[in-house]
Amino acid sequence: MDFTDALTITGLGMTVVFSGLLLTAGLIVAFGLLQRLMDGAADAGKGSIPAVNPPSASGPVIDPEILTVITTVLEVERRLHRVRVRENREIADE
Repeated sequence: MDFTDALTITGLGMTVVFSGLLLTAGLIVAFGLLQRLMDGAADAGKGSIPAVNPPSASGPVIDPEILTVITTVLEVERRLHRVRVRENREIADE
């Protein structure tokens, strides 16, 4: 087998694989659109727009001190993440 034959077979194989992936992605999008059309047709048949109910606050009441601790921990984690991202960018720029 020649080098050009190997490259041709490799190129054809990659073309087939990526064509299959594109077709699969297209089918997924098409099924999503079909589902939206079916839902839209079902909603149009009802003749009214469904009301959106706000979420209810029926859970247990959280102690303000506990809520403060949770908020503080999340803020510290967010700031640490930003520092790590900044350090990684500086390392990548070097």
